[in-house]
Amino acid sequence: MVYTTEYFCVVICKNQRFHHKGNTSYAHQIPLAETDAFSPLPTVTERIKVRRQGCGQEYSYKQTEVLAQ
Repeated sequence: MVYTTEYFCVVICKNQRFHHKGNTSYAHQIPLAETDAFSPLPTVTERIKVRRQGCGQEYSYKQTEVLAQ
């Protein structure tokens, strides 16, 4: 039996005005890199800037905002 699940390091888009139209419990995830269930999260020493193609906005994120999903 083969069990495959994709894991990604993600951040939650901060453009709530664009993504939360009609659904305030929705959090749009932006994938940063593919990973596995056992690898630690990447170390981010400074804030990283991420641009979401859907809404076109660029926001900076710190280490504590990077998640594994």
